[in-house]
Amino acid sequence: MGHLVLPALQSFFTWPAPLFLLVGVLVGILFGILPGLGGPQVLALLTPLTYKMDPASAIVMLIGAMSAIPLSGSLAAILLNLPGHAPSVASTFDGYPLTLKGKGGYAVGASACSALLSAIFGAIVLTLILPFGEKVVLAFSYPEFFMMALAGLSMITVISRRGSILKGLIAAVMGLMISFFGYDPITGMTRFTFGSMYLYNGIEIVPTLIGLFAVSEGIEMMHKKGSVADQSHVSSRLTGVVDGMKSVFQNFGVFIRSSAIGTFMGMIPGVGGAITTIVAYGQAVQTSKHPERYGKGEIAGVIAPEAANNSKDASGFIPSLIFGIPSHVEMAVLLGSLTILGIEPGPKLIETDPGKILMVIYALVAGNLITAIVALLIGGYLTKLALVSKQVLAPIILAISIIGAYALKGEMGDVYVALAFGILGYLLNRFGFPKINIVIPLMVGKLMETSFHQTLLAMGWKGFVTRPISIVILVIVIAVIFITLRKNRTVKMGMVGDVSEST
Repeated sequence: MGHLVLPALQSFFTWPAPLFLLVGVLVGILFGILPGLGGPQVLALLTPLTYKMDPASAIVMLIGAMSAIPLSGSLAAILLNLPGHAPSVASTFDGYPLTLKGKGGYAVGASACSALLSAIFGAIVLTLILPFGEKVVLAFSYPEFFMMALAGLSMITVISRRGSILKGLIAAVMGLMISFFGYDPITGMTRFTFGSMYLYNGIEIVPTLIGLFAVSEGIEMMHKKGSVADQSHVSSRLTGVVDGMKSVFQNFGVFIRSSAIGTFMGMIPGVGGAITTIVAYGQAVQTSKHPERYGKGEIAGVIAPEAANNSKDASGFIPSLIFGIPSHVEMAVLLGSLTILGIEPGPKLIETDPGKILMVIYALVAGNLITAIVALLIGGYLTKLALVSKQVLAPIILAISIIGAYALKGEMGDVYVALAFGILGYLLNRFGFPKINIVIPLMVGKLMETSFHQTLLAMGWKGFVTRPISIVILVIVIAVIFITLRKNRTVKMGMVGDVSEST
């Protein structure tokens, strides 16, 4: 495939393809910042414009828009605690606390640098393993999907170690119960719908996240005075952004591990970006010498999910282009757009026109580069949002949140969900319940339930323990839980020892 590199680059840089790449990126940034308007919406908007375009220009415009969504969505998550799409939620855990400390530019710099480098990492890995991608994708089935969901759920033990264990368990059970709303994927029976057709398909994750994080933050701000961050710590200069970029290299081990996790999980159809970013965040906490810093403004807690989120997009092209199986929702819309352009994703594509695959890879990297440059140019100035009075910012956040929830599908039900979970998120904050313990089960619950039943029906219970990859993932999950519990016990005994010595 090496001999196809130069022809693919030539078609990629032939005018006006670079212009359409820039247009796609700018539109993607706009849609990524606004909650509820993510990858599927921007691709659906741009697809009709590609009907009479040159295929190369159309491809780079679509890929450019798609590549801009993760980083632009993270800007809102970091600066306003407003995750516009599910994978960005992990960036709020430490990104928003950094903004509260007046270090929003620091977090934005780390986010942009991680996004660009991880996209390059994923593209290189994709190019190298593309000839073997078929074997990787076919190695995963129902048991592996269940184990990946279980791995995501196990991150609860790693991440939420502060505070009451009982409160954490209550929140986790609540999240699992909510994830089971709607019809049973196997029997078709409805659960917890209360006669509402809206709840038939379950609770939509994006309005839920908007409510838990953005709406609850708006409610919290309404009865507080002052700005989000201390004015003496916030500046429109780019110094904080540059320091954030440097922090990626200072935490290079976290970056490499997270990029590898994103690349691996991106190849698995159905796993999704939300689980990927949470698993990456969990491994950063697990391997850290100071796990107590996470959730309070640890820069590695920004680097990990950002690296995983962007590297997964590159590897997600393996099942999408080789088999025509979309790895996530954005890929599904993209595959439809490529079909319209006369490009048929599937096994024959890599045999008849592998240059198109390389062009997609280059467009993805170039789109991330442009997005990172734009984010770095405006990042330091966006941090001035933290100087706005909370009583002024609160109604703006609430209005954007409601509009974003409604824009998702144009249903009032999504607005009601955002408001309901906004109140729930506010109450969770007030009484010290960890919101992340609700978020993780919400994201993995449906995949876990479906793949569990599918495994039992297709293979029986032995399917979980007879397939090599499934066993390996299970062993890793057990090891992570065991090591975490052991660390907790060691820390607790150390604290007891310190107290006894002081007395």
